Amino acid sequence: MRSVDINDVRTFVTVIEAGSVSRAASELHLTQPAVTRRLQRFEQTMGAALVDRSRRPLALTEAGRAAVEQCRRLVSAADELRALTQGETLPSREIRIGVAHALTELALSDPVEQVRRDFAGVVLRLQTGWSRDLLERVRSGALDAAVILLPEGEALPCGVTGEALGSERLEVVAARNSTLRVREIRDLGEASWVLNPEGCAARAALQRELSRLRLPMRVGVETYNYELQLELVARERGLGLVPSRLLERSPTRTRLRTLQVRGLKFPLAIWLTVGDLSPALAEPLAALGGELTARLAQQRRTHGKSRGRRSQKSIASPVTEKTCGS
Repeated sequence: MRSVDINDVRTFVTVIEAGSVSRAASELHLTQPAVTRRLQRFEQTMGAALVDRSRRPLALTEAGRAAVEQCRRLVSAADELRALTQGETLPSREIRIGVAHALTELALSDPVEQVRRDFAGVVLRLQTGWSRDLLERVRSGALDAAVILLPEGEALPCGVTGEALGSERLEVVAARNSTLRVREIRDLGEASWVLNPEGCAARAALQRELSRLRLPMRVGVETYNYELQLELVARERGLGLVPSRLLERSPTRTRLRTLQVRGLKFPLAIWLTVGDLSPALAEPLAALGGELTARLAQQRRTHGKSRGRRSQKSIASPVTEKTCGS
């Protein structure tokens, strides 16, 4: 077997972390054909295909999953060696974290900033996306961890462990002056909706509940912005489906009313999921999980007081090793 070129190793790692050859080329300041040649050369050296090019974003093959963490260590060791021999400061540890769109307000403020203060040598590299896509990127090694939403009771895939931080309560909302009367799921058959685009866990859960009764889901408006969704609902453009923690703080709340729909249940769990981590990254990620749990507990207390009562649903107990359908 020919010797391994560290530049080929770096290219392989960058392609997986970037999710595509084009983004990897931009990060490495190379052309796309040059990145492809390096990746192919490294696969030839290893004697196996490491990347499944038929999937988007690119995913690791079984051989690639076995090799990627060792490749990261090689790149890190090469960077440290270069820094030592050239008298440079050692590179910071980087953690790549995905955050589901609906949880950005929860995760990207106080919890992340507290971890940054407590772990000065750690760089948090953050990106947002849909929960399913982020979970797949954790499984493939493109992300170290992700804060996501999953239906309660759903198992994590093999290669991913996680900690259940709490639950996400969803509210069906209508304009306060709306004459729509909804008591059970069947009453939603003629409703129009203002929702997140395809890929949203809450939207998928609603779709499943309506499909179970063979009811259509008519989406009138799709937008990522929850506050815009609530404003459109208040203008009677359709019904909305939003996390209760966001509804509580919305300036539009007084123009809305929540609908109690009998039989409509789609509880979602908030998870901090992690992949095959370097031991050096475990402590800051554990700290992030603790900060997120504390933030959720604080929000529940605040919401309970604003409604004149405390929430009866407690934060879920951490499950630190839930994996492979367990």
